[in-house]
Amino acid sequence: MSLRPRTSLPLWVFLLMPACGGDDAGDDAADASTGGSTSAPGSSEDDGSGSSTAADSGSSDGGSSTTGAGSDVPEFGATLVDIATADHGLAVPRDLEFAPEHPEQLWVVNGAIHGVVIITDPGLPSQTAEVRVDAYGQHFMSYVSSLAFGVGNRFSSCQESRDDWNVGPQRPDDFMGPTLWSADLDIFAAVNQDFPPNPLEGSHLDMLHQSPLCMGIAHESDNVYWAFDGGNGHIVRYDFQMDHGPGGASHADGVIRRYLNAVVTRVPEIPGHLVLDPDSRRLYIADTGTGRVMWLDIDSGASNGPLPNNWDGATEYSGYDGATFEPLVGGGLQQPSGLALHDGRLLVSDAATGEIVAFDLDGNELGRMSTDAQAIMGLAVGPDAKLYFTDGFGNRVVRVDP
Repeated sequence: MSLRPRTSLPLWVFLLMPACGGDDAGDDAADASTGGSTSAPGSSEDDGSGSSTAADSGSSDGGSSTTGAGSDVPEFGATLVDIATADHGLAVPRDLEFAPEHPEQLWVVNGAIHGVVIITDPGLPSQTAEVRVDAYGQHFMSYVSSLAFGVGNRFSSCQESRDDWNVGPQRPDDFMGPTLWSADLDIFAAVNQDFPPNPLEGSHLDMLHQSPLCMGIAHESDNVYWAFDGGNGHIVRYDFQMDHGPGGASHADGVIRRYLNAVVTRVPEIPGHLVLDPDSRRLYIADTGTGRVMWLDIDSGASNGPLPNNWDGATEYSGYDGATFEPLVGGGLQQPSGLALHDGRLLVSDAATGEIVAFDLDGNELGRMSTDAQAIMGLAVGPDAKLYFTDGFGNRVVRVDP
């Protein structure tokens, strides 16, 4: 698996980084994996935002660039401000989300290190960035593509992996799917970090294993999440139900429903993110391989009965069919990747063009803005109502300012 980051360092440098949380996560994240941190770009010399004048357009060293276009879309702006870069430990950042119970924390998943960078107070003079990689991240967060926060300060991650490491290198066996985690900093990548296991495996709370090459994930309720199964080409609903606690291994209470007519197409290395509108009960899907944004009525469809190969011994592994699955946006995008739903607008990043495009919930285009991203991926609207995105191959987290 290459991830092909267009950075100053070749990917093999990142892949040789130890995955254990107690070891260094590489020179770009020096000291961060053991609780160290770095400060905000420019925080000692400017207002802490990392911004600069329009004359510095195109810089990526804690500066800003301009998009060159105005828009009536409130989330759009003329200035792109680098919040974090490879100097803060970013290594193919593919998704980001603010922790609902700790909105000062911006969590960024990094595919090349099987872990996260947690940015506290992003863009402020007090900003810090901490790299955390679980000792068993090469399985439970392997080539992580996406994350979604749920309830109780928990989140789930999806992995673009066929499971080539499980307490050691192995032949890929497709025993892979979404993982449930605690965002408690006293738990995540902090407990059960002994290696080899004795017997607990790291800090993960649960995992279910029916979606290799998983490209996107969204939270529904409780411990229920929806996933973009890139290996099998379907949308899948996962209910972890009661988690097994940090490092455990019981999956028997899981409920897994595969939506057989919700067919999606993966583009390697480019996530296809998901977002759920809790009011309409529509799940929006960046179907990257077809260039479309789809929506799924999550209350539609009916069970076809059990499916074979219930690897987890789950309470239920079934196929669903006949669900309402329709295109919201059928053209005008090449590789839709990131999604953010805000104030009745769906924001979509296009990894092929570097643009962010806004649509109303009927699929009408409201506007688009350009960026200087090498490969724009995840989107998030922060507690400051500003739009943030990851530049996966540029190793940046960027804020959009007026």
